[in-house]
Amino acid sequence: MNLNKIKYYILLLLLTGFSIQLKAEKILIPMDLSQTDHLKAYGIAYWTLKKEQTVDWLLNYRGGSFMTEYNSLIANECNIRGVLFEVIDEAHASQIYS
Repeated sequence: MNLNKIKYYILLLLLTGFSIQLKAEKILIPMDLSQTDHLKAYGIAYWTLKKEQTVDWLLNYRGGSFMTEYNSLIANECNIRGVLFEVIDEAHASQIYS
């Protein structure tokens, strides 16, 4: 394997890593008055924890909202149960955390 191929593979790995990082999304489950079903929203947070995923409880943001890493299973479960959620990017999540 020559040096140019090694450089190519390293560049490919770096670009793949950056594209994955740029697509990082989170699910925000608001607990303010916009939420359609508060009790079921708590149930989604509990269900997510039972699936061994982390859930952040944002006590001082929109009525004590919940945030977790995006997962299509969680999004589908929210839709099935009628729980309002938002998919946000990492930049928006960072603003919320700060």
